[in-house]
Amino acid sequence: MRKQMLICLSIVFVMLALAACGTNETKTDAAGDKETDVTTTGQASSGTSDASTRLYKHAMGETEIPMKPERVVTLQYASQMISVGLKPIGALDYLLDTSDPAFKGIEDVGTGEAINYEKILELQPDLIIAADVEKDVYDKLTKIAPTVVVPWMDYDVFGHVKQMGEILNRQAEADAWKTQFDAKIQAAKEQIIGKIGEGKTFAIYRVDPKEFYVYGVRNIGFTLYKALGLQSPPLVQKEIDKDPNFWAMPISLEVLPNYAADYVFLIKLDGEEAADRFEEIKKSKLWQNLPAVKNNHVYEITMDKWLGYTPHDIEVQLQDAVRLLTEEIK
Repeated sequence: MRKQMLICLSIVFVMLALAACGTNETKTDAAGDKETDVTTTGQASSGTSDASTRLYKHAMGETEIPMKPERVVTLQYASQMISVGLKPIGALDYLLDTSDPAFKGIEDVGTGEAINYEKILELQPDLIIAADVEKDVYDKLTKIAPTVVVPWMDYDVFGHVKQMGEILNRQAEADAWKTQFDAKIQAAKEQIIGKIGEGKTFAIYRVDPKEFYVYGVRNIGFTLYKALGLQSPPLVQKEIDKDPNFWAMPISLEVLPNYAADYVFLIKLDGEEAADRFEEIKKSKLWQNLPAVKNNHVYEITMDKWLGYTPHDIEVQLQDAVRLLTEEIK
């Protein structure tokens, strides 16, 4: 189930990345995450209803929410909530498809295609946190509990956690998570650079049955480029400079040498079609002449481990990156 949802999410990300992302002015903070104009979304207003609630502006408008929510259902941000110290009481099923004990005890409230509104109502949440939902879904959720919408593509991993800290009034916990996470990133980076040295470039490829993608700074790219600070191919960096949340783009194999690197992380879409296509690609001179291929620096990774884009996923990916680039380097 997790694989299917990750694949669906990756397709949605491509569509979102190619679509217009709205007209609000944005700014980039020191961590590189995108914050929406404070006059429109993602910020608490100065007005409050009473001492126990506050008005919060978000993507779907302005909602009166508890000052410090405790019983929260989320349709997207379970890992991010746990990172700021509050386990949701309910979440969509694919968010719970993990053996991590931190997620035990969270109730299943359906799928992205079939939300179990009755189950959410039964849980009696004092707040619901959603990502990109249609207006009719939002309207149904608001009849159960106050609902806040945080668009997925507006923020990176750091920004998602920061937003949960703001909504849940756990800003100090969000800051503490960031400090601890930065320390883990630094430790992983020191191990990798200590083994392979400075100045190496890294490319991330994904093979689909009919497309060949080069990744930017989301999913796999966040871990390598943004978290670890490893160097991308110049043409990928050009796209990142234009869009700090650049996800991925399809390229033709003819231009693959333009996206070459010293090291390649490669992921294949599940299924025989993608596997067969990759076997054909490996036979081509374009592939065989890539520096990473010549030096045996191509690392095949799995979607289960590397396509997730949550704090818990990134920690696993950091550990795997260290393993691949140090213990098994050739």
